[in-house]
Amino acid sequence: MSITIYGIKNCATMKKAFDKLESLAVDYQFFDYKKSVLSEAEFVAFVKAFGIEKVINKKGTTYRKFDEATKQRVEAAIAKPDENNLNYLYQIVKENQSLIKRPIIMGDKQAVGFDDASYQQLFG
Repeated sequence: MSITIYGIKNCATMKKAFDKLESLAVDYQFFDYKKSVLSEAEFVAFVKAFGIEKVINKKGTTYRKFDEATKQRVEAAIAKPDENNLNYLYQIVKENQSLIKRPIIMGDKQAVGFDDASYQQLFG
């Protein structure tokens, strides 16, 4: 099985995901948003796999720190995820990668967020 887990190493949710994957003896590659920039192709793959609503984390501090105009523009882009809006969202995400829900797992198996039971079923 070949998977990549995307996120931030010090995130509490990521730590839970790492621990679960290790307990299930799942080998993975780690893409650290603090060390690498997500490509537009990777972002589009996330959106195709999970939908834009699940990819963009509107509950996190990154989103909450945006000014009202940026929040409204992001909301409008999410509501109508056409090519132009996805490009806009990617530009925002590229500069604010912690705006992406964590973790995202891509590869032979895919998941967004962390849920112990779901990981057990998917990788166990």
